[in-house]
Amino acid sequence: MGLKALEIELARDRRGGFCVGAQPTIADCCLVPQLFNAQRFGVDLGPYQTLRAIDAACQALLAFARTHPATQPDAK
Repeated sequence: MGLKALEIELARDRRGGFCVGAQPTIADCCLVPQLFNAQRFGVDLGPYQTLRAIDAACQALLAFARTHPATQPDAK
């Protein structure tokens, strides 16, 4: 699975709270929806500690929180 490969790669050489450093990048913008959909479809994210930590760092930022699918007008 792609998440496993990404977990291995990011856990090996990660610096900072995000995918590639101390600031969010396009990599984080791509990761967050992947994890959201994985959770939505029941994927066990327990083994992916690094990915979950990055997602949490992203979700703590206002820009990510405002664009979360649950906050969109058609989410109901």
